[in-house]
Amino acid sequence: MGNVEVLKRGDLQMTSAGTGIRHSEKAHGASPVHFLQIWSLPSQASLTPSYYTRYALRVRIRPLLFLTFFYSTRHFTDEEKKDNWVRLVAPADAPGVVSDREGSGPAPVHSPLSLHASLISSGTTLPYTLAHASTVRKAYVHVAQTSGYNSKEASGASVQVSAEGADKVVLREGDGLYIVGQPGKELSVSNIGDSVAEVLLFEMD
Repeated sequence: MGNVEVLKRGDLQMTSAGTGIRHSEKAHGASPVHFLQIWSLPSQASLTPSYYTRYALRVRIRPLLFLTFFYSTRHFTDEEKKDNWVRLVAPADAPGVVSDREGSGPAPVHSPLSLHASLISSGTTLPYTLAHASTVRKAYVHVAQTSGYNSKEASGASVQVSAEGADKVVLREGDGLYIVGQPGKELSVSNIGDSVAEVLLFEMD
């Protein structure tokens, strides 16, 4: 049996299944669980399984009980993310990315994908520049449901996403927006609501 780990609100976990893992998840208590689970396709096959935990997202979730084979902790504070893009996940071969479980910085992923997060204050606009690369860039913006799980019409925080040559789009909690743009182009996310918006921004090839 592996280690038992309780994940609390604000935790981010990354697992690379590689050649295969044994893994179990269980809600701790009778209350429903609300969290984000994101999958990416690896760039190569037969990778060695690995596991990381990052304290990064301020999503309101109930504690989760996980059975795991590895344990590691890296911490990103809310203060770091306040009105600032913080890179939580990055390609394992990117400059400055440490693959050791006890290392610092973003969680390494074996995909051409980066994930940034921010806690954007009301009335604040955060710009983001797509990477200077040889291929068209793809991005996905997601507004986390920090006001509580809601399966009906979106509520809570709201942001406006702007990009050169494109219409402005308003997103509410739980909404997402897919963007295709040229390398080096800038987009911006503005908090147009009256509460802090927790925003995830993915960029990929």
